[in-house]
Amino acid sequence: MYDMTPLTLEQLRVLVPSYVLGLLDAEERVAFDGGLQDPAFRATLERDMATHRATIELMAAAQPAASPRGAEVATATANRAKAVRHAPTSRATRALTPPPPTAIIERVTRRTARTAWWTAGVLGTALAAFVVIAVMFRNQATALEGRAVQDRARIARVEAKLAEREKTLQTMLSGRGNVVVVNLNPAQAAGPGMQLFWSVRDGKAVVNAYGLAPVAPDRAYMLWMIRDGTPVPLKLFTPDDDGRAIVASVDLPTTTSGVTMLAVTEESSAGAAAPTTTPLLMGEVPAKGATP
Repeated sequence: MYDMTPLTLEQLRVLVPSYVLGLLDAEERVAFDGGLQDPAFRATLERDMATHRATIELMAAAQPAASPRGAEVATATANRAKAVRHAPTSRATRALTPPPPTAIIERVTRRTARTAWWTAGVLGTALAAFVVIAVMFRNQATALEGRAVQDRARIARVEAKLAEREKTLQTMLSGRGNVVVVNLNPAQAAGPGMQLFWSVRDGKAVVNAYGLAPVAPDRAYMLWMIRDGTPVPLKLFTPDDDGRAIVASVDLPTTTSGVTMLAVTEESSAGAAAPTTTPLLMGEVPAKGATP
C-alpha cells in the first residue's frame, strides 16, 4: 500500500464542510478518512462535522416546504454528491490507488490560504478601526489637556487679581481712620468715574476707576496731583477690557497741605512732565483731610 503523508489537523478541518456535503474527491476522501483514524484528531473532526451537519439541518428546515427552488437545490446537491461517489468516470474509481499526497496537500493549502487571506482582511479592518479610535481618543485627550492649561492660566490670573485686591484692602485699612476719599468726576454726565483712597499717614493711595474707554497701545491714562497750583504726575495706568482699573500703591505725600485737586488725562505710554490733553476726570481734595 502506498505510504501517504498524513495531513495536519488544520488542513483536515478545512475539508470538513466539503466532507459533510459529500463534495470531496476520492483523493481528499482517503486523506480525510485517514485523519479520522488518528485518535489525536478524531474528537476535533467529529465535533466540527457535527456542527456543520447541524447547520445544514437548520438551513434545510428554514426552506419553505412548497418552495420549488428549495427542492431543486436539495435535489441538485444530492445528485451531485451521488454522481461524485458513483459515476464510472469519477475519480472515486482511483481511490484504491491513491496518488502522491502532494496534490491533496496543495489543494488543502490553497483553501487554507484563502481562509487565511480572509482572516487577515478581517484583522486588518479591525486594526484600522482600532487605530482610528485610538487617534480619536488621543485628539480628545489633547483637547482636554489644552483646556486644562487654559483653565490653570485663568485661575492664575484670578489669583493674581485677588492678591492685588488684598494688597489694596490692606493699604486702605492701614490708614487707621486717617483715609481721605477723593471722588473724580467726568466732564460729561455719562462719562467714566474714579475714587481715590489716600492713606495720608502712610503716603499711599488706591485708585478704583470704571467706565474708561480703551486706549491705543502707545497711550495710557495719567493720574495727576495739583499741588501749589502745579500738576505733578503720579501714576500711569490702563483699563481692562471692561473699562475698569484698580491701581494700588500710588505714592502721595503724608500731608494734604497744598494738594487741592486730582485729575486724569490721556497721555503717551512713555509718560509726560505736564498734561498735554484736557482732563477727563477731576476731583477736589477735601479740606478736612489736611494734616499738619
